[in-house]
Amino acid sequence: MKGFLCFGVALLFALVFSDHHEDDTSGHHDHKDGHHKKGENTSKEHHHHNESLPSHKIAKYNCKFAFDLYRQVALDHPSENIVFSPVSISTAFAFLSLGAKAQTHKQIIEALSFNTSEISEQEIHEGFGHLLHLLNDVDRELQLSGGNVLFISKKHKILPTFLDEAKTRYHSEAFSTDFKNTEEAKKQINSYVERNTHGKIADLLDSVDQDAIFVLINFIYFKAKWENPFNSERTKEGDFHVNENTTVKASFMSRTGMYNVAFNDDATVVSIPYKGGANALFILPNEGKLSEVENNFNIEKIKTWKKSMHKRLVDLFLPKFSISGTINLKETLTKMGLVDVFSNTADLSGITGDADSKISKAIHKAAISVNEKGTEAAAVTALEIIPMMLPPRINFSRPFIISMYDHKSKSILFNGRIVNPQK
Repeated sequence: MKGFLCFGVALLFALVFSDHHEDDTSGHHDHKDGHHKKGENTSKEHHHHNESLPSHKIAKYNCKFAFDLYRQVALDHPSENIVFSPVSISTAFAFLSLGAKAQTHKQIIEALSFNTSEISEQEIHEGFGHLLHLLNDVDRELQLSGGNVLFISKKHKILPTFLDEAKTRYHSEAFSTDFKNTEEAKKQINSYVERNTHGKIADLLDSVDQDAIFVLINFIYFKAKWENPFNSERTKEGDFHVNENTTVKASFMSRTGMYNVAFNDDATVVSIPYKGGANALFILPNEGKLSEVENNFNIEKIKTWKKSMHKRLVDLFLPKFSISGTINLKETLTKMGLVDVFSNTADLSGITGDADSKISKAIHKAAISVNEKGTEAAAVTALEIIPMMLPPRINFSRPFIISMYDHKSKSILFNGRIVNPQK
C-alpha cells in the first residue's frame, strides 16, 4: 500500500438494543470500523456548494456535525491521537432515525445538526442515500466505498417497514444471526467488518450480547494516491516533538512542489490533492496554539483559511504514520445532547414495534495510513515551474490536524489529530 493514504472505519451499534429493564450502562466498548462507504460528510474546505444534488443538500449540516464532533472528541482526548469518520457516524444515526419516534427521533436529527425548518426529513434520507451512491462509484481513480449492514437476531422481530426502508434508502444488507451462540455471532460480524475494510479493522467486537435484537454496522473505506507523490528516496528520519518533554523519531516524507498554502496567525494550512477528486487538509497549529485552533475549529475558520490560501512553491515535510482510534459514541454524543436513545426513555418502536429497547453500545473505530506514493511514481510525474528562489519550509514536526474531503460528494471523510506518529 506504499504511496497511498488508506482509511478504514466502522461504526458499530454493537449489541444495539437492550431491554429497558436492563440498566443503561456506558461500559460496553466496541470498535466501529469503516469500510467503503458511499456518502460522507461535508468538507471543511469547500463549503459554498450548490444544492442541486440530494447529497449536496445535506452537506452543510454534515459539515457542522463533523466540526462539532471533532471539538468534543478533542476535548475528551486532549493528549492523544484521534481519528474518526464523521460521515460514517452521521449516516449510521440517520439510518437509525428511521426507526426512532417522538423525542428520541427529534434528538437524533438535532444532534446531527439538521434543522427541519430548512430541510425535510425526506430530503435528509434522500441525501444520505445519494451520498452512499456517490461514494461507491467505481469509475474513479481512488477507492472509496461504504454502506450499512444489519445483523438481526433469529429470536426477535424486526418490522418489515423498517427493513424495507433500510434497503431502499440506505442500501443496507441484512444477515440473520444467532446471538445465543455468542462466539459464532462475534466471528460472523468481525469477519464481515475485516473483509469490507480490506483488513484495516479486525476484531471489532470482543463480545456479543446474547440478548441483542440486532447489530448495526456502518463502514467506510478510502484509499487514494497523491496527485503528486513523494519520492521515497527522500524520506529521512527526524524528530517529532510530541510535547515540551517528549520527542520521538519519525520517518519524514519530503517534497518541493506547488501547493495551496495559508500562513496565518494561528496555523499553517496546506491542501494536498489526491487523484480522483479528493484532498487532505493538513493543519499545523503554531507553537502553543493547538488547543486554540481546536476550540475554534469550525466552518467559519475553514473559510478564513481558504480565503488566505495561495498556490506557491514550498518545501513540505510530513511524517509517515499509521494510526487507529476508537470512540465510545455513547459517551461522546450524550455530551452533545443525544441522550434518550441510550436510556430507558428510548423510543425505537419503529424498528421492533415495541418501545422497550435502547442502544447499549455505539462504538466507532477508524484507521489511517499515510505514506509516500503509488505503485508507479513515474506515471504521475508532473511538471511544475520552480522560481529561482528558496521556497519556505513547512515541517509537520509537532502535533497537527488532518481533514479528508471528497469533492464529488462534498463530504468530510475523516478528521484526525496526530499527536504522536509512532502510536
